[in-house]
Amino acid sequence: MSFSILLVDDEPMVKLSLRKIITGAHPDFVIAGDAMDGQEALELAERARPHVIVTDISMPVMGGLELIRAVHERGWRPEIVILSGYGEFEYAREALKYGVADYILKPMRPAAVKELMLGLYAKHLERIDASKAKGELLFRCLRLADLLIERIWMVDEPGVRSLADETVRTVTDFGPLADEQKKGALLDAAAALRHQSEERGTPLALELAWSERLSEMTEQFRDMLLRAVEQVRSSRNWGKHTAIQEALQVIRERYADPEFKLDDLLTRLRMSVTHFYNSFKQETGKSFIAYLIDYRIEQAKTLLAGQKELKTYEVGERVGYPDYPHFTKVFKRVVGVTPNEYRKLR
Repeated sequence: MSFSILLVDDEPMVKLSLRKIITGAHPDFVIAGDAMDGQEALELAERARPHVIVTDISMPVMGGLELIRAVHERGWRPEIVILSGYGEFEYAREALKYGVADYILKPMRPAAVKELMLGLYAKHLERIDASKAKGELLFRCLRLADLLIERIWMVDEPGVRSLADETVRTVTDFGPLADEQKKGALLDAAAALRHQSEERGTPLALELAWSERLSEMTEQFRDMLLRAVEQVRSSRNWGKHTAIQEALQVIRERYADPEFKLDDLLTRLRMSVTHFYNSFKQETGKSFIAYLIDYRIEQAKTLLAGQKELKTYEVGERVGYPDYPHFTKVFKRVVGVTPNEYRKLR
């Protein structure tokens, strides 16, 4: 993984020495370019977006402090290391206001330069690992949110409690992240649930407040979900469409049949298309086709995650999609990634 460094100094020998020291410190270290002054450095940084800028303080055209301010104003966030002589300490102290990572005193000691750059690289790798871990936790939380909204909409309180416990365990047991990031994942899950309820035409009070302690937020999360179940229950006379409850049972029994169609249900239920559509939408918040697709994809996700011995095309066949390209297309539209990509993330 390359770690790019931009060198800025008006003394060619200083840059040459830095280049030799830095590139010899680690095989991943790459010099993104070198500049004679701050103005040239800005132009290079615009193109290269280096991870680190090592800059002198005193240079013609644009000095180091001006360069640091310009980088800060543009919203770039490279690590900045300043080259400073003993007589430039006041300038160095001014630079620290802009979050400068460290400074190198002239004349340079190669060992100190190597130690500094290796330390910055270690921090860079830690941030990457934390970012990956955060993305993985968010992915898991959003997957659980998809399941939760279905259980909430079906007024399945035991199912909601079970999934709530699973979500809390997923968050609290996720070792690589600090509690602050775990609390952020819970907030993201709540926002996803709220958005999905709005899309179904019944906005739910799925609001989660930030708390100092993770344990307090997990309890809030559970309570929020149970209140949402009650809100759905009170907003409509749940279960009054007994025919739709029967339809949902048929879907659960026949979803894997690629020939399963709406006409099959209408014949069995002895309902008109219009009556069925209105009743089904009121009861589930979705059309028959949308519900069937979502149900099939949820079953596919379970198989992909839990039965690794199955080929992805076999998973498609088991959930009613014998045409593998079509299965992949539908899965990606619903989930955001292909079946193979989803399995790699699990």
